Amino acid sequence: MSEKIIGRNAVTEALNSDREIEKIILAKGAEGSIKKIEGKAKAKKIPLYYSDKSRMDRDADGGNHQGVIAVVSDYEYATVEEILNVAKQRGEDPFVILLDGLEDPHNLGAIMRTAECAGAHGVIIPKRRSVSITETVAKTSAGAVEYMPCARVTNMPRTIEPVSY
Repeated sequence: MSEKIIGRNAVTEALNSDREIEKIILAKGAEGSIKKIEGKAKAKKIPLYYSDKSRMDRDADGGNHQGVIAVVSDYEYATVEEILNVAKQRGEDPFVILLDGLEDPHNLGAIMRTAECAGAHGVIIPKRRSVSITETVAKTSAGAVEYMPCARVTNMPRTIEPVSY
């Protein structure tokens, strides 16, 4: 199954990361940073398709696509151990953001963007009664979802029990 990433910054960050991109749809006649996205996609041999604005508006489900939509593989969640290993590899104490009951994808995107800027090693969310990584989260995070590991856990209280790392 695949999902969409919309917007210039979010797609640019997906191109800069190791995220698998199936194809990119560009607005016909688009200029500016779209040309840079087009160049990066060609260099990575990612298939490019060109579409008119009305079709892209439908494909983006009303979201502000800014003339670019990337079809990507599903987001791969990290494990808590992987997040803690990032801290260990950097020789730092773990700095992890725990989010319980967060339901608004815009808030998760903004928190992931802030966590990336603040130097957090990862974000942990519950599997139930919480938002997951969606195209809205990716767009709102301005591409930070490509760099900020996110783990989903079944039991948040058990997850935060002291661990030796």
